[in-house]
Amino acid sequence: MQPERVSELADLLSRARSARAGMGNAVLVRSDSGMHCSALLGEVAERVRRLGSIVLSLSCSPSDAHSQSAVVRQLRAASLKVAGRDEDIEGEEPLSGIPEGTGPFDHQLYEVLWEGFTQGARRHPLVVIVDHIQWMDETSLRCFGFLVRRLNNLPVLLILAYRTDETPVGRTLIDDMSKCDRCQSLTLSPLSPHSVRDVVQTAYSGQRCDDEFVQACAEATHGRPSLLEKLLASLTADFVPPRASQVERVRRCGERLQAEAAVDRLLRQPAALQEVAEVAAVLGEEGDCAVIADMLDLYGDTIWGLTAELTRVGVFRATGTPERYRFSNAELRKLIHRDMSADARRALHMRAARRLNDLGAPLPQVAEHLLQADVAEDAWACSVLKNAADDALKAGAPKTCAEYAWRVLRDWIPEAERAEVLWLLGRAEVLFAPAAADRHLDEAVRLFSDAERQAAAIVERAHARALRQGSAESALRPPRTVLAHVDEKAFAELADTELSLSLQSLTSTVPAEGGGAVPEALDRPALSHTLGVTPGERGLLAAIAGDLACRSEPRDVPLELVRRALAGERPADSTSMVLLLRCITVLTWAGHLREAQRWADHMLTRALHQDALFPRVIAHCRRAEIAVRMGDLPLALTEAKGALTLTTAHHEVKSCHAVAVTEVARVRGAMGHYEEAVGLLQGLHDLPASALGIRGRFRLHSGDLRGALADLMECGHRLEALEIVNPALSAWRGFAALAWKRLGNDAEACRLAETEVGLARRWGNPAVIGQSLRSLGEVSSGAAAERALAESVSLLEQTDARLQLALSLVAAGQAQGRKGSLAHARQALHRGMLLAEESGAQSLTAEAHKSLLASGGRLRRTPVSGLPALTPAERRIAMHAARGRTNKSIADLLHITPRTVEVHLTHIYSKLSIPGRNALPDALGALLRHEC
Repeated sequence: MQPERVSELADLLSRARSARAGMGNAVLVRSDSGMHCSALLGEVAERVRRLGSIVLSLSCSPSDAHSQSAVVRQLRAASLKVAGRDEDIEGEEPLSGIPEGTGPFDHQLYEVLWEGFTQGARRHPLVVIVDHIQWMDETSLRCFGFLVRRLNNLPVLLILAYRTDETPVGRTLIDDMSKCDRCQSLTLSPLSPHSVRDVVQTAYSGQRCDDEFVQACAEATHGRPSLLEKLLASLTADFVPPRASQVERVRRCGERLQAEAAVDRLLRQPAALQEVAEVAAVLGEEGDCAVIADMLDLYGDTIWGLTAELTRVGVFRATGTPERYRFSNAELRKLIHRDMSADARRALHMRAARRLNDLGAPLPQVAEHLLQADVAEDAWACSVLKNAADDALKAGAPKTCAEYAWRVLRDWIPEAERAEVLWLLGRAEVLFAPAAADRHLDEAVRLFSDAERQAAAIVERAHARALRQGSAESALRPPRTVLAHVDEKAFAELADTELSLSLQSLTSTVPAEGGGAVPEALDRPALSHTLGVTPGERGLLAAIAGDLACRSEPRDVPLELVRRALAGERPADSTSMVLLLRCITVLTWAGHLREAQRWADHMLTRALHQDALFPRVIAHCRRAEIAVRMGDLPLALTEAKGALTLTTAHHEVKSCHAVAVTEVARVRGAMGHYEEAVGLLQGLHDLPASALGIRGRFRLHSGDLRGALADLMECGHRLEALEIVNPALSAWRGFAALAWKRLGNDAEACRLAETEVGLARRWGNPAVIGQSLRSLGEVSSGAAAERALAESVSLLEQTDARLQLALSLVAAGQAQGRKGSLAHARQALHRGMLLAEESGAQSLTAEAHKSLLASGGRLRRTPVSGLPALTPAERRIAMHAARGRTNKSIADLLHITPRTVEVHLTHIYSKLSIPGRNALPDALGALLRHEC
């Protein structure tokens, strides 16, 4: 027995001894539920029996509250039973004279009760224990009140126990009883922290229990022994160790147990309290009591009294103001809501929706209730849900919009209304389920009779089809099916200019059948400086920029158009997503990698805020591609795997699976795992054209020349059909040139390589030109090869493309070595090896090291301290920390956990030999100035 109960037991036994000496008294034992009060009373009964007292133990039940004199009759029956076992008091049992038919409280009952006690106590001390008197009927309470006032000179101890978190039948009578001179109050104490530790240690016998775990158990149960035992039984059954790491699990389990206990208590409360609790559960975890009163037609202060009573029994918690209610925990509200009958729950939600609407509540609050109500053939409810869906989409909450729309579509509605709701649903689904969006928008197109509405649905459907695969080429060059059955002349006649511009942004990027010039069904507006004010104009600017980039036109004009397209506000919809994807792609191809990275980060941040899966996948893929181009392969692999995990786990974005796999293969191949990269891309359907170029490149590295050439030429055929000639997307010509070179066709190799160099020079990105020149240098010979490789290195040194620079340095070093210029070869190879190592390109590092040794260079050990020892990820985190960012802000920015940031910083401090974060700016001084 815990020390708290030992003390309380001693107090009660002391009073029993006083009663035996003729000093009759009464004790009112107060406790919350779960305090083991009944066990304590049982122990008292056992101890006083040993002292020679007669014990009469009674317990009230909820049914006794509705039965007159029920407990008094229990007392009579118990006394007869005791008398039958004890020959000394046979015939003198207490209450033996109470008639069976005694009705309401009257003077006769007083006298019989008093006479019985007097006769029984005359021969033997008497202890009467009555538990749960909160359920005792009023007549019995009055009788016991009568007894309490007349115990002075009788050897009688009267112990009355009640639970303070139950609603008593006669609270006033109990309070009056407690004020009597011969009645003392005893309130059972919760377990102390020391006692809680003893109980926890007993449950986890032989195990060390962390202080945080024990404290969490105490807080979760408020020191109530019964609740603590249930908590520990649940935790041990689930093999939860008593460790600090399990504190949150303890808290959740404690909340669940408290909620279950509160629901049990609520079922024993008056119907009025249960009704208030159910209405509150429908309204929400917290809210305004006036709404409950309005729904239940309660007036005056009645509702405040009922909510105060629910607070006392543990259903609500104190809010500091009677006008507000709040459930004691969220789990309790869910249990009450769940246990209601389905019909009652739906009816209450509909009443709540109408009352809240009448009171001017926000539209989403009304709509949330309608989601759980019966809205079939209710025009008002359907209208509210449709308006709420429209508002949710405008506010950047596509899943909420879809939820409202689906609720309307579950029931029959007229075709005109159905088309509107399908249009809303499709616009929302574009952001997280483009395949479903395509289906719903296609149905909306068929159902719409209004020309402008139909046109808007056609544009949205086109965006869904353009984005469905998730690849850059599908956004820049949508297939002709995206605008199937589109009457372009009808679009041109529409009064809505934005719709016309949206259609034009799509038709401007659709290649002509059989190649040739793009058919401009709508006149392309002049690219004046005023264009770019509205979303439609900005979308068209992005489309034209992408079109020019695909054709490998000089990059200056596309870059200007992209920056104008990105200026101003962008709605969180499919049009904005298409615009962002096109702009990020153009910026990436143009070599503005940091700017592209910022916009990819923006896309990911917004997607996380919207809980939109599809933009998340695309953003991760774009971030992976940018990281590869910047030579940060570990980061690229993390991003690519993030995209792959989403497409594997969520069916809604399964259409992007091939693109995610392609990014993983691109990174693994760049690291040197060529066979793994090829294996990832084998057997996949709907591979983007550029994915074939990636597979062909790594087949070439692994020695499969014929397979590589087949993939590369097929990639080229598909891209040329799409009129994408820019080598910034895929350098298929350069790698095909290498394959032809090794197969002995030098002329074809040089032709392809020179064509690629020409297209790259026209585009103007030094990184793309440098890559193309490296391919030309590797298929050429003599001075031409040397010039091409030297220019490649020179151009790449001006860019952020560290991995491409490493590749060109190694190629140039190897060429210098074959020529016999060993000193120049060693210099180039050493630089290339260091860059490859920083990038995480293991195979290239090994190749450069091998060539360096062959040219007479020495093996240099990998730095273990100082700035050179930092990995790219560590360097990036160190830079952010040095600029004053917190661990959490760094984690949010890089989309990793704060714990990962902490681990990296620990390694950084060790490598830089500094005590902590404050020393980072000095340690990174030169590097910080260079980045700025």
